[in-house]
Amino acid sequence: MNTSGRGGSSGAVHEWVNTLGVLFAVGLSLFTLYRDQTQRSNDQAREAMKVNMYWTGPAAAPTGVMVENQQSIRIEDVTVRLEVGGASVQQVRFGEVHSCTLDWFPFGAHQSQVRNDALVVLQFRDASGRWWRMKPGPVLDKIGDREARREGGDDLVAAWGLERGTSPSNGCV
Repeated sequence: MNTSGRGGSSGAVHEWVNTLGVLFAVGLSLFTLYRDQTQRSNDQAREAMKVNMYWTGPAAAPTGVMVENQQSIRIEDVTVRLEVGGASVQQVRFGEVHSCTLDWFPFGAHQSQVRNDALVVLQFRDASGRWWRMKPGPVLDKIGDREARREGGDDLVAAWGLERGTSPSNGCV
């Protein structure tokens, strides 16, 4: 029995306060989840930026291609693609590149056959299975499995019998 003379309005106020409290808690939880996911994504991209690709020799007549992995973990399915008009015309497949290493393939007598008019694109998969593509600039994009596995272009390692070189990375901490 309500003796306050208000006809139960005190209960309605409590319900509103409880509802607002729940809504605030849910909103705060969603914000925290979004912030954590954004931070994790930024950390992943920062780690992926520790992988680089370089030409050896002059850009007009490269003598080879290098991939440097300054991450503390290895990367896999590493491929340097030479693209013209968005299509791969040549590629150098590195496979995996271990942590804190600099791996390269010299072109040797095949130097004149390398497409130096092409856009150079580095693609790799990190230890968590995420695919990354880096273009000059550097422009880093997370890509899907389907795009990462698209075929095209001559594999110069197999076609020319290129031999791989490896050394420790100077920039690795």
